[in-house]
Amino acid sequence: MKNTKTKIILSAIIFLSVIGIVGTAIAAGASLYVSPASLTKVVGDTFNVSVGVNVSGNKVFAVEGTLVFNNLSCQSITVADGLMAQSAPTCSNPHFLIGIPNGTIADKVLLTTSVRSESVGAASINSTGVDIVGEGVSVGSASMSGNYTINAVPKPKTTPTLTPKPKSTAPQTSNGFIGYVNGDIQTFPTQEAAQRAGATGIEPNYQKYPAVATSTQSVVQEATNTPLTQQEVVQPVSNTQIAAVAESGSPSYAWLWMVLIIIVLALIGWWMYSRKTDSKY
Repeated sequence: MKNTKTKIILSAIIFLSVIGIVGTAIAAGASLYVSPASLTKVVGDTFNVSVGVNVSGNKVFAVEGTLVFNNLSCQSITVADGLMAQSAPTCSNPHFLIGIPNGTIADKVLLTTSVRSESVGAASINSTGVDIVGEGVSVGSASMSGNYTINAVPKPKTTPTLTPKPKSTAPQTSNGFIGYVNGDIQTFPTQEAAQRAGATGIEPNYQKYPAVATSTQSVVQEATNTPLTQQEVVQPVSNTQIAAVAESGSPSYAWLWMVLIIIVLALIGWWMYSRKTDSKY
């Protein structure tokens, strides 16, 4: 009977000891964390990462460690307000020893670092040599890392430049040819026909002009025998103008009629004079 009671007491002592050891181990699980823990960026991006302590039920007074950057370029490191940096970290020397006045029993951000992604692939930030100090004893040395994916910079979308097509000028269709024959304007089916007829001032008779009319350009060319430039304005000519030009181009025979009349009158006068003379004798 005594042996049985002794065994029960010893079992209880062993059980309570194990529980105490496990509880102590759980309480000693303080660690460092990185936030954000994961992220996707492109090459050349700059972003901020925070490093803090997860107390896990302990009261923490100081934290020591060294930051390690992988495929990340450190731009700056800033210790959080209210903390005592006995060894302030820098990009050239990222070792830190930070004291927490009066200790903390809540998770706390210790520092913030600005980093820039270097190349395509995986990137990370971690801490080595970690020692988390509680009330005179170490309560943890673990550190969680932040892992990031770095992608290539996307190529900018280019909008193709459209080259405008040159405007095509449709040739004007000709309704035969026009020219001057003895001062009159005539139309011909072909240029050769106009030349065979002895026409002068031959030019295409475009459909935008009436087939029986000509243009100022034709009249001026005929009168001056000099071509006009393209800048000169072409306007239709009235029928009155065409008749005036045709009349001016015809030779005048009025003086011949006057000479004939004078000769006839002279002959009549001479004949009458001859009859009077003959009757006297």
